[in-house]
Amino acid sequence: MTTQDSSSRRQVEEAVAAAAAGVPGVAYLRPGLTGLLRARTARLVHGTAGPEPVSGVRVRLGADRRTWQVEVKLTTLTGHRAVDVTRAVRTAATAAAGALLGVPEARVAVSVTVTGVL
Repeated sequence: MTTQDSSSRRQVEEAVAAAAAGVPGVAYLRPGLTGLLRARTARLVHGTAGPEPVSGVRVRLGADRRTWQVEVKLTTLTGHRAVDVTRAVRTAATAAAGALLGVPEARVAVSVTVTGVL
């Protein structure tokens, strides 16, 4: 992956994170253990303090090299149905990623995982 690809991916992660965080019922985005370990390992191996990972969002190009896969992990607020929150986050994330990448929404696959309820 080139530096430009990494920069583009980070921009998409930031846009998706902002869109998801703005959905009613989202308490916060939650980073996965893998993301935390990957960021820590990269800093230790390369000896640089690169940008912090975008909390709770991971973006990558799918195996078919045409579809973008977006993973969002979040915690919801009590009083909001998780299914409604995940649907709204999926819609917002798909639109944000599609607009930034300049691809049809059909080429953006978003999965949303609720990791807890506050």
